Amino acid sequence: MLLNLLGEVTPFNAKKKSTEIETLLEKYIPGVEQMRTLLKKYDGAYKQLRYENAKLEKALDASKESVRQQLETAQKLRELEELRRTVENIPPEIMEAYQPMAGNKELRR
Repeated sequence: MLLNLLGEVTPFNAKKKSTEIETLLEKYIPGVEQMRTLLKKYDGAYKQLRYENAKLEKALDASKESVRQQLETAQKLRELEELRRTVENIPPEIMEAYQPMAGNKELRR
């Protein structure tokens, strides 16, 4: 619309067209200022949300590692308990027969 008004300006209607252009700009400029103010407000909120999001992602990564370690520890504890039950189920005769052999191996080292 502004370009149309500027294109219609002639030496004979310059004063009238300049008044029309001035009226149009008076409507446009406050709107631009309001939009600029609103964008600054939203930009601040956007930056704050990005910062919080980055902190949450770091916390999530740390908790994933912690959960992974807990799962590995739980798995090792299950394996240990299973091995303990296996050793407990070995008949005493076999354990007694094996112990002297184990003692000899330790002496050889």
